[in-house]
Amino acid sequence: MTRILGFMIVFVAFVGGVLWMASAGLTKANTRTVTYQYIADALDSLSERPNHVTWRDADTDLVRAFTPGDAGTLGLAMTQAWYALTVAQDTQDPAILRDSFSGVAQERAEQSVRDAAHGGQMIVLAQEAQPQFYHLDGSVFQAEVTMLTARYLAQGDDLAYFELVEDRAITTLMNETNGWRIYAHEREAATPVVAPQAGWSGPTLAGVNYYPAATPWRDFWPSFDEEVIAQDFAQIRALGGNAVRVFLTAEYFADTDTQQDALNRLSTLLFLAEQAELHVVPTLFDLKSTFDPAGWGLDFATIQAVLPVLAASPAVTLLDIKNEPDLDFAAHGRPEILAWLTAMTTLARVQAPEMPITIGWSSSDAAHELDGLMDVVTYHDYADIETAEARLRAVQAATERPVMITEIGVTSYNAGLGMPSSLTAQADDLDARMRALGGAEGLFVWTLYDFPDVDGTAVGSSPWVQRLQERFGVLTAGGIDKPAAEVVRQAFGRLLTP
Repeated sequence: MTRILGFMIVFVAFVGGVLWMASAGLTKANTRTVTYQYIADALDSLSERPNHVTWRDADTDLVRAFTPGDAGTLGLAMTQAWYALTVAQDTQDPAILRDSFSGVAQERAEQSVRDAAHGGQMIVLAQEAQPQFYHLDGSVFQAEVTMLTARYLAQGDDLAYFELVEDRAITTLMNETNGWRIYAHEREAATPVVAPQAGWSGPTLAGVNYYPAATPWRDFWPSFDEEVIAQDFAQIRALGGNAVRVFLTAEYFADTDTQQDALNRLSTLLFLAEQAELHVVPTLFDLKSTFDPAGWGLDFATIQAVLPVLAASPAVTLLDIKNEPDLDFAAHGRPEILAWLTAMTTLARVQAPEMPITIGWSSSDAAHELDGLMDVVTYHDYADIETAEARLRAVQAATERPVMITEIGVTSYNAGLGMPSSLTAQADDLDARMRALGGAEGLFVWTLYDFPDVDGTAVGSSPWVQRLQERFGVLTAGGIDKPAAEVVRQAFGRLLTP
């Protein structure tokens, strides 16, 4: 298991799991109307990579030499074929399979697309191959393949089935008129991926959700300023906080053009947090726009790149897989989101088995989702202050895990007057909420600063919403305490006092 999970691969596949693909899911099928005639039309720009097959040396003599050029050509054919199949399953359109499959494999691939219309989906996240046979004239090639495969079944609005396994298979390719195609693919065995939970033994966390005042949301990582971050972390400490929650923007950490800079800057941020004696809660996949199965391989590659950096830092205390994924249920379907979260949580555990994991749900109503997979249950509380304590007690009663609220906040923007004139009201409301939620294992305020320039792509195009978001800080954009800052100091003191 550890050998295959070390490789970055983006592609998707079918194997013979069609017998559990039954019932439900027809609504999704009926909404898919796109027809792809060529695989290039379907490839996401970030997922289009030249070759994602990792080769092991053959353990037997081949009648024809297997060269690095062969590895590249055959790896590309296998990558495109499995990726095409996932796109075809997701859209219920088998047209793009013709350039990648032939013979028995094409028949089975097309059948899997028909079966996927009933709620089933199969996704290969990683592949390692070893040559077994290569015909002397270069017309036939066969490899033993190990594939990390996710399968899930949707029934209406529920995730009825999910598995993550290592499949061992024999794949045969034929060199036909327009290149290599998969002719046969036979699964021989499957081993479940097991990733034990880390548990939680960390401290109570009194924290702040953080962006610099001048560069919030998508501007944060590209405009990374080490001096500003060091000063801001000192501000968090001055508020009495011992933790900071930061957001790793999905595209910036996934795109190969920016990924190395992103990782270097993440390492610097973690070092600065360690110097400031702050616990870090990194939140992955922020502002992620799609959860289509065809993109899961890229998400796995992102985890493989990011988790070693996080695991190497003593400042990282808790990993948040995704911020408010329940808000994506309506657009992408609850089963698909839950399947994706389950896959990414398991893969993160394999990469960093000692790291506690959570998911930052948008409200207490969703806090029970995937409870059994979590080390800590976390949710956000922006609902009525009068019932905040009752919500917390209900969540705590329904789980055996520690419960934290990783976002609470009150804007100081006065919507009625159309101007920032409710500083006292912000402080009073924040004080009431933090007192009501004082029984949690952790509280994180949204946010450190007011923002003079709000990212409309992150919060929406409504001018009213943007005005509200401008004034959630407990400090002004210039770093001056608002009345809410003293409220936070007192609340953090109560929370951290033994």
